[in-house]
Amino acid sequence: MHKAQANIDWTWRALVVDDDPLDVELLRIHAAAMRGPHLVLELCTDPDQLIPLLEGPAPVDFVLLDYRLADRSGLDLLQSVRAAGILVPIVLLTGHADIDLAMQAMRAGASDFLAKQELAPMTLARTVRYVMEKHLAERRLAQTLQELERSRDDMASMLDRLRLAVIMMNERGQVIYVNRATERLMEFTAAEVLRTPWQSLWPAPAEMLGKLEAMLRQPADQREMVALHFNLPSGDQRWLDVEVLDDPRTTGRKILFCYDVSEVHDLRAELAERAPTSGLIGQSEPMQRVAQWIRDLAAVDSTALIVGETGTGKELVARAIHAASPRRDKPFVAINCAGLTESLLASQLFGHKRGAFTGALQDHKGLFLAADGGTILLDEIGDIPPAVQTALLRVLQEREVTPLGETTPRRIDVRVLAATHQNLLELVDKGQFRRDLLYRIRVARIDVPPLRQRRSDIPLLVQHFLQQLGHRRSPGEPAVLRVSRAAMLALCAHDWPGNVRELRSAVEFASIRCRRAVVQVEDLPPEVVEAQANPVVVDLLGDERSRIQQALQAARGNRTNAATLLGWSRATFYRRVSELGLTGQPRRRI
Repeated sequence: MHKAQANIDWTWRALVVDDDPLDVELLRIHAAAMRGPHLVLELCTDPDQLIPLLEGPAPVDFVLLDYRLADRSGLDLLQSVRAAGILVPIVLLTGHADIDLAMQAMRAGASDFLAKQELAPMTLARTVRYVMEKHLAERRLAQTLQELERSRDDMASMLDRLRLAVIMMNERGQVIYVNRATERLMEFTAAEVLRTPWQSLWPAPAEMLGKLEAMLRQPADQREMVALHFNLPSGDQRWLDVEVLDDPRTTGRKILFCYDVSEVHDLRAELAERAPTSGLIGQSEPMQRVAQWIRDLAAVDSTALIVGETGTGKELVARAIHAASPRRDKPFVAINCAGLTESLLASQLFGHKRGAFTGALQDHKGLFLAADGGTILLDEIGDIPPAVQTALLRVLQEREVTPLGETTPRRIDVRVLAATHQNLLELVDKGQFRRDLLYRIRVARIDVPPLRQRRSDIPLLVQHFLQQLGHRRSPGEPAVLRVSRAAMLALCAHDWPGNVRELRSAVEFASIRCRRAVVQVEDLPPEVVEAQANPVVVDLLGDERSRIQQALQAARGNRTNAATLLGWSRATFYRRVSELGLTGQPRRRI
């Protein structure tokens, strides 16, 4: 339409199809006397030229079509115009009012019906205004419907690109819509499942389907995610987290959002395969480096030093090395060297003979001999007294121990691992640790990263701890299945000075305090909640592009700090920034 749709009082170009000159002249007189819309009349004397004129370059806004033409009926001509797909407003003119004829005209596509005997400037103006307002309203409605249809198609296309299955069910539980992602993930077509019960979609165990059915009956504010696991006809396995929502348009209808988390379970299985008994949880780049060191050291017998802050899991790393080594079937013995006196530590490590010192009431073979054939971990080796350091150096050099009170050395076959949270080089400079002992135990070295440098592992660790603690719930209390998004963001934002050990305690605290299946922010320890006043938050649950941008924003553009927040190396951070086409600069807040 070439007129402004908001104003109906414009000048309108109208074609008059009438073979009676007197009627045409009368129309001109009435049009000139009209108030409001201005009608410019142009005569079409040949009815066969109406359609070419309407399809021509000059726009026509309005048609006044006489019902009785010399060669053909105006009603037939009206039907021909509509059959050609032309939607211009058309008013059918007749000699007198006829209800039956008016109904035929409207069914044929007329915009209105006007009797010549009632023709006057006022009635003509009223008819023009009504018809044009109706036409413009129809045009606006058609445009709105097109925009809605385009938006629907865009949304469907976006959903289809995601690994997100969307399933709609009617009030009877029958499937009425599935998107293309559902077809790909479930390996069926929409035609195969439409109008079928939702239970037939998944070959999942009855127990899982029962949980989902129970969730469908729950009020919206009490629903939780339901995990489904099943095998597909192709043999692939699927792990889905299913969320139940109400259809906002129709009461009783439900929408299922099915999130494909199969890759997460596959990754967990891969990590478990790499270190089946280690108990190490993490897929961040720092933990991948630790896992590679574990695999490398498991193949040799070299002494290794494991360095890391308190609570990072140094003993777990040592156990993982032992579990992956040929010594796995032999003893693993760990001793914490901190806090033990010189005589007690020497006795614990090397053993003693009855009567070797006051209180030695019987023989004790010591931990080195107890670990013969296996692995011994000297935890907090930086706290060993100087005299014991000297004895330990000899043990490492000669591979033999002499229990207190004896003179004959005993041969041992032990893999020695050491761990500390201290900087041993600084202790050497202070004269508190033997330099030659440092070089002996530091043949290989593993740096275990603090939790704040591998925040992306926090969701996996939290879920692992929840599963461990699940059996501790009192009978009748719901199992704590997961952590809400807000609570997880709070956990990811905390600095965790106590590292993984502190995180586990926090999860246990929350699981004790929580009275529902989902941990909320208020269930977390006070120190975690209070730290939210000025948090440095990177949403580790979002996509990689948004995580990088958030990290840069939090680090004020410092790429090294941004990589640390994500638990990545600088090289990985630069590579991913380049691959994603990011500038590496934080977004400016508007």
